[in-house]
Amino acid sequence: MTEKLYERDSHIRTFQAEVLSCEKRAGFYETVLDRTAFFPEGGGQGCDFGTLADAAVLDVQLQDGVILHKTDRAVPLGTACCTVDFARRLRHMQNHSGEHILSGLIHRHYGLDNVGFHLGEEATADFNGILTRSQLDAIETLANEAVFADLPVTAWTPPPAELAALDYRSKAGIEGEVRLVKIGEVDLCACCAPHVKSTGEIGLIKVLDFEKNKGGIRIRIKCGKDALLDYRAKYTGVQKISNLLAVKQNEVFDGVEKLNNQLGEAKWALSQMKKRLIAEKIKTFDSEKPVTALFEEDLDGKELQLYADALHQAYGGIRAVFSGADPAYSFAACGEEAALNTFFVDFKNRLTVRGGGRNGIVQGTVQAERAAILAFFDAWQP
Repeated sequence: MTEKLYERDSHIRTFQAEVLSCEKRAGFYETVLDRTAFFPEGGGQGCDFGTLADAAVLDVQLQDGVILHKTDRAVPLGTACCTVDFARRLRHMQNHSGEHILSGLIHRHYGLDNVGFHLGEEATADFNGILTRSQLDAIETLANEAVFADLPVTAWTPPPAELAALDYRSKAGIEGEVRLVKIGEVDLCACCAPHVKSTGEIGLIKVLDFEKNKGGIRIRIKCGKDALLDYRAKYTGVQKISNLLAVKQNEVFDGVEKLNNQLGEAKWALSQMKKRLIAEKIKTFDSEKPVTALFEEDLDGKELQLYADALHQAYGGIRAVFSGADPAYSFAACGEEAALNTFFVDFKNRLTVRGGGRNGIVQGTVQAERAAILAFFDAWQP
């Protein structure tokens, strides 16, 4: 059984321990200490990194009460000096403690339970119910007030009688001793991970986004330094947009909305121009063949459909229009339904075609050279 120093003090940076064993595995070494401040992966939180003597700690896992340290090289038996990557540890604690505050407040105010937590590039927390943006904003405000109050954070493992008398949050399936983390009067929750010593260490709690998930809601969170870096990146993005649009930063939304409206008007004008161009080209269409393929530049799906349908209405037969470049084209084809269906089956059998349709129109994509498409049309007979 490895003594868990991280449960006693979450801020231990260096410590000495006895190396009990070090066994070579495939590509790494598995090292066991008599005690450790390296937190093993658990509770949705990743493990600690750092150094063990001269070896880098790459992973830490808890198996049957023994904490296994994955190192990049062998560590001699005996006393070793160990160092925890505290920047990584603090990032984890800021996000995890921030999540506890949010989850405790959501449970208190809306009766929802946290049913999932994961800490990666950002923290995510899943709840068994739905919340609105305004509700999350209100909770976020309360959570940051708890941070500004610099409330104490304590962790302990109460005896069974004491535990039974406490009202605490917990996920199902915890066996054996239960370690509790108390954050002022905001939250009391079962948790195995290290946490900050006071809420002021968190710095900031920010709810980034949320989405529906398995009948409930998943919220995305960043706290502490992660929240600072996220704000800095977004501030830089807004600054660049502000410069491009030549507007003040607090007017960026209005500037983007104006640009979007202008683009919409330009797209509409372009579509009208394309429609007029298609109408003129239809007037000059000249082919005695019952099946034809035309190639035009820069037409979207609706424009291809409009062109092919207008040709069919004016000249009958099967009329197809393609847009793209070798060897990939989008297309639309129109014709009498029975004949078009027969044609389309042959088209798909001869070339790499994806798509479909009904009521006398088919459309999709074809992976083929222009010459191969034209050769198929020239050879096909209704």
